[in-house]
Amino acid sequence: MLRLLKILVYGSGLLFLLMVVVGVFLPRRWEARATRTMDAAPGRLQSLLEQPAEWVEWMPWSAEKDPSLVVSFSGPVAGEGAALSFAGDMLGAGTMTIVAVRPAGGVDYELRFRGVEEPTRGSLLLAPTSFGTRVEWTDGGDLGANPIPRVFKSLFEAKLALDFERALQKLEARAKRQG
Repeated sequence: MLRLLKILVYGSGLLFLLMVVVGVFLPRRWEARATRTMDAAPGRLQSLLEQPAEWVEWMPWSAEKDPSLVVSFSGPVAGEGAALSFAGDMLGAGTMTIVAVRPAGGVDYELRFRGVEEPTRGSLLLAPTSFGTRVEWTDGGDLGANPIPRVFKSLFEAKLALDFERALQKLEARAKRQG
């Protein structure tokens, strides 16, 4: 029994050390991406992207994931400087601020989580197609010096891309309801 315990302890330690060594050599930057062609005009989608109050209906950081979520808004209603702040037990607290508007072409935003020094930066880009509008959502950031998160980077990126795909489906439904 003692021998088995030693094997488990040493094996766990060796596995942890291996993760640290591998993590040191993995990239610090992460990026998640999702794309969807929507049956909606770019102008209709643009108005939904420029107003953080509209994001509440389709964003991945919602009360659907965290029932304790409280959302507030600051700055202008739409465009550069418009911001959405959130706080919840599961999602934590943060602020999403629109930092650039591309007329009929999408928005760039910055997402800051409380307690995290480096913000994530993302964009929702719009491109007209013969079928409607192609929407590409990209978000990325820096994992910092800790090598452990780098080991799980691919899982994180895949999970976030899935969240973006679901959110884009909701965005399309919202655009259709709008009109």
